[in-house]
Amino acid sequence: MHYLYPDPVKPGDTIGLVTPSSPMIPGLLEIGVSYLQQKGFQIRLGVHVNAVDRFLAGDDEYRAKDLMDFFRDDEVKMIMAMGGGYGSQRLLPLLDYGLIRSRPKYLSGFSDTTALQAALLKNAGMISCTGFVFGDLATGQLDSLIEKTLWTCLKGEPFQIKKGQTMQPGIIQGRLVGGNLESWVSLMGTPYQPEVRNCILLLEDVGAEPYQVDSRLSQLDLAGVFAEVGGVIFGQFARCTAKYFPKRDGTVEDVIEEWSLKIKVPCIKNFPYGHVTRRCVLPLGKEAVLNADQCTLSIL
Repeated sequence: MHYLYPDPVKPGDTIGLVTPSSPMIPGLLEIGVSYLQQKGFQIRLGVHVNAVDRFLAGDDEYRAKDLMDFFRDDEVKMIMAMGGGYGSQRLLPLLDYGLIRSRPKYLSGFSDTTALQAALLKNAGMISCTGFVFGDLATGQLDSLIEKTLWTCLKGEPFQIKKGQTMQPGIIQGRLVGGNLESWVSLMGTPYQPEVRNCILLLEDVGAEPYQVDSRLSQLDLAGVFAEVGGVIFGQFARCTAKYFPKRDGTVEDVIEEWSLKIKVPCIKNFPYGHVTRRCVLPLGKEAVLNADQCTLSIL
């Protein structure tokens, strides 16, 4: 697969806004549009961004159409998923990957957008950005790390993040893959999961009980993922607490500790990526170097 590096995004460009997963939380659309306009960007809304169908932002066909319309539109220079939730994997059979590959553009998102971004990497070779949604603007001020790394990613520039805890030493260079653990596991056994051999696997999750996180990591292990990857980065596992038997079940930190010690490749944990206020935005599919000895991730 030849991987595609979209053109850098710059002020004055037009950004297309879509809702490939759950409906927008009221008020966030206006906050996000205002932020992007203040940065100097033109905004184009997907036709169906305000649609609601239970836990989805409208019918699958309409959400997929908004995406494809923006890939076809030469005036739209990048596409931004405004929120996560659930449902982006339902769009994957409806997309024209050949057309997307012929018109590469950055697609940014977070959380549930993982499934969509994984499919774009696997079937179109397209690099995308994970770590920013409009909910990050809800407090009125965007975290400085999110903001700095978001625009660095969209400019295609190199950068380095130094944070975390060494669990397995070593240095590895490879493509960065992964994102949200639940979304990633949902693609296993499908044509939409990217190759992982010699890649650096980035993982975070939210709202799952410790045993559920363990089950998802166990599934990766049983599928041979941890035997193929070149390195592993465990991000933040927010709100992953035991609800019914907290004393018996332990913590998600216990789960991550156990799996980190099982993995036989360079591995760090507590990296600043996940459903927390302060996180970094990262380019999925881009070459990176993980130095687990120094807890640095260098985007090349």
